[in-house]
Amino acid sequence: MLDKIINKFKLLIAEYRNSEFCKNAKCTKEAWQKKINSWGKELYKNGINANMISIFGFVIGMMAINFLAMNMYFEALMCILINRFCDVLDGAVARCEKANKFGIFLDACLDFIFYAGVIFGFALANPEENAVAACFLLFGFTASASAMLAYGVVTYDNRAPKEQETLGASPFYLGGLAQGFETLVAFVLLCIMPFAFLPIAIALGCWCIIKALIIISSAYYKLVILEKSKK
Repeated sequence: MLDKIINKFKLLIAEYRNSEFCKNAKCTKEAWQKKINSWGKELYKNGINANMISIFGFVIGMMAINFLAMNMYFEALMCILINRFCDVLDGAVARCEKANKFGIFLDACLDFIFYAGVIFGFALANPEENAVAACFLLFGFTASASAMLAYGVVTYDNRAPKEQETLGASPFYLGGLAQGFETLVAFVLLCIMPFAFLPIAIALGCWCIIKALIIISSAYYKLVILEKSKK
């Protein structure tokens, strides 16, 4: 019975990958990636490095806290979107540069602070109704971020020196919560529907906790079970 379910699931995935929708989405994504990479090369040629873009995006992103506190949701949304665009753009510039460990650290660090700041901003927007849900979301966010960073530190430390020097091999580019598409979607929805903060924050907080458990399980499998099997 379980084999039939697994085979059916694999069949559905295969059908989706071969569908026109998936192919068109992939082509669109590749086209955007090439465009962003070209922008990154131009910025790099003009003396703008990835760290500059990361810091600029972070400063703009932090302005969202002030706008959220004043219930200026459209302005806050613009700050959030600019921050996320800069996060994509600094990666394109970073690919033109020599591997920079500080750049990896700075990008991850600023991303985590930015996301936590936005949650804080929504709490300031309506403390009486949002504070508890914001605290729960921060709890889930901290759990997921801590698990991902702790896992990243261990796996990165265990890599060969040449792999550590490669930006693309960094565990901090796992696309986890701080860089997650689902978090951006949630923030956009919250700016459009601030009255729905409670259910969206709780749902996202639960998802963060689930992701933390998934990361912990993956770490146990890789660092314990696989290590024993090698011996």
